Amino acid sequence: MPPPNNKASLGCGTLILIALIVMIFGNSNRDVDQNLKSQVSTIRADVTEIQSELSGLKADIRAQSETLAKISKTLDKMNMPQKQARPRVVLPPDSEGLVEPPPLPEAPLPEN
Repeated sequence: MPPPNNKASLGCGTLILIALIVMIFGNSNRDVDQNLKSQVSTIRADVTEIQSELSGLKADIRAQSETLAKISKTLDKMNMPQKQARPRVVLPPDSEGLVEPPPLPEAPLPEN
């Protein structure tokens, strides 16, 4: 017995029918595709805008950080203990002149 020959052959009419079906159902989604394309372009524009705003915020944060660093350095300089001698305390003269102020020492007062 010869082996069965199960080859399928498509005629011209069948191929035309398949082409018509593809054309009919292939064009049915054009409106949906256009809608999706417009939504995607809107989303891309929004993303671009958000990215530009984000880069602006990053620049503002950098500038504020630099300003805060300068302020911190200034405050540290102001709060550093001064290496100067303490001022001497001088008693005000008594209005009646009865109390004589103590003599002032020759050397500066020691630091604490």
